[in-house]
Amino acid sequence: MDSKRIKEMIGSALNSVRSALKGKVKRAVGGKRVIVLQLDGLKGEPFNSTEHFQMPGYRAMPLASMDAVILPMNGRSANSVVVAMSNGALFIADLQDGECAIFNENDGVANSVVLRNGKIMEITCDVLNFKVATSVNFDTPIVNMTHNLAVAEQAKSLTLSVTSAAADASTLAGGLHAEGDISSGDISLGEHRHPENGDITDPPQA
Repeated sequence: MDSKRIKEMIGSALNSVRSALKGKVKRAVGGKRVIVLQLDGLKGEPFNSTEHFQMPGYRAMPLASMDAVILPMNGRSANSVVVAMSNGALFIADLQDGECAIFNENDGVANSVVLRNGKIMEITCDVLNFKVATSVNFDTPIVNMTHNLAVAEQAKSLTLSVTSAAADASTLAGGLHAEGDISSGDISLGEHRHPENGDITDPPQA
């Protein structure tokens, strides 16, 4: 068998093997272990029940009309999987070299987490919910708030510890109501007495 014939046979075999191609999502089903897609490939070729593989610890439901990269496993269309997805309609445009972002495909930058250079994390959303079973701990020199802090009525206690000895280290604007006693050092506000005219005063009266 001459070399020309061998090349023809190799070319014919390679032509029968599908290469990676682009497609468009028609529908996504995410109730299973792996997200399953229905897509249209080149020239409207249907790809049904195609698995969408993603990185461990990450799961995103694609929208219809998204562009997808379809990889026919072993070159066979029936064994295809989707390995990448792109929308292009919503995106975060101000990323610098090295920065990365996670965002909702319906909300874009209005619902996103951005890891900025300089060890800065930006969280943008309307409502931020924490579901924490035991505790939330902040190990930071300072916590800044631009507006109010509201503690639910069912909270049994609120402890504020101010370690600074500087004058006016702690300032409370407005009144303070305490159901229990308030102490300053060893002096009780509720039981405080002091000498007066050679005698000791009665405790404070309501």
